[in-house]
Amino acid sequence: MSVHCVMRAPLVFLQIVLFLAMVTAHLSCQAKQEDAPKPTSPAATAHPYESGVLELPEGSPTLARLLTERVAVRPIQATLKAQAGKIVANENRLAHLSARVPGRIVTVYADLGDRVKQGDRLLLLDSPAFGEAQLEYRKARNALGVTEKAFERAHALLDRGAIGAGEHQRREADYENAQADLHEAEEKLHLLGMTEREIQLLAAKTLPHAEVAQVSLRAPFHGEVIERNATVGEVVDPNKTLFTVADLSTVWVRADFPEQQAGRLKTGLAIEVRVSAYPDTMFQGVITYVGAMIESATRTIKARAEVPNLDGRLRPEMFAEVLLVTDEQSVLSVPRTAVQQVGNRRVVFAVLGPRRFESRDVTVTQTSGDYFQVVAGLTAGEEVVTQGSYTLKSELLREEISAGGSLL
Repeated sequence: MSVHCVMRAPLVFLQIVLFLAMVTAHLSCQAKQEDAPKPTSPAATAHPYESGVLELPEGSPTLARLLTERVAVRPIQATLKAQAGKIVANENRLAHLSARVPGRIVTVYADLGDRVKQGDRLLLLDSPAFGEAQLEYRKARNALGVTEKAFERAHALLDRGAIGAGEHQRREADYENAQADLHEAEEKLHLLGMTEREIQLLAAKTLPHAEVAQVSLRAPFHGEVIERNATVGEVVDPNKTLFTVADLSTVWVRADFPEQQAGRLKTGLAIEVRVSAYPDTMFQGVITYVGAMIESATRTIKARAEVPNLDGRLRPEMFAEVLLVTDEQSVLSVPRTAVQQVGNRRVVFAVLGPRRFESRDVTVTQTSGDYFQVVAGLTAGEEVVTQGSYTLKSELLREEISAGGSLL
């Protein structure tokens, strides 16, 4: 082998090594270029979507239709709605009547639905026990007459010295005891329902037997018979209610208000009542009682109102819709038109800029006319959309859905 060939072999090997090194360097550089971040496009640099914030484009026709108003402290007279209401009889003018002595019904004078006046007889009862009480009165009256004459004679004899002081005192004691017995018998007759005039008639020397044994059940006041459980010939005792009489010229309305409204309830406040029988009529009343305790099962507080019912249209056990008008108070308030219902939430659109609006969750309570009272979510001075708030809600819902979320 010549020297020339030997020298060419190392040279070729060196060239191959250099070529491989250059290829490796090129591939490494290309890989680094591929891993480097690519420049963002103009579309990608736009502002990202903000949840709950709506920005309308320039010249949007919606902007021209929007009206706004400031959140402020305003004097409002709130209206509270009861969860449940019912008409009941005025219990101060309601009487459950029963016989005061056992006996047998002889005559019934009143029927269901009859209007009665105070003192009218409802039924006549034949009662041996009542007859005995009248006879005891007559005996006590006769005994008083005898002892009174004996005491007068003893007083005259004492003046002449015919009897001693001891005998005179005995006659005087007998007279005073007779007076006490008569008073006791008379009071017993009053308790059994006899009037003063009827008791005076017992002073007659003779009385028909039937009249002595009979007692009347009378109406205690003007009203209407709303229950009757009396039949001629029936034997009754004081435990049975024979008649119920109610004066329905005024009725009570019982209403249950939520526990949260307990602080706004007080006597003297006006209420408005509607019943399904007269949907176009508003009945007026006044709160006369507010419960001292919260019902544990329903978390409500009971209130009672008295409502005039001269025409008799309101009847016990009717269900009623009850609205209570509270005293005027200065509270943070927002226009009703600004509040939108979104699912189970209430939201308003607060103004962030000329074209930017934020959906804001709010807590509102009682209403009065055109305003809600604001409990949470807004502060005084903030500007909210009134007219057009529903349109903004629709726009925001569309943007939320396109962004992969939802307001609901």
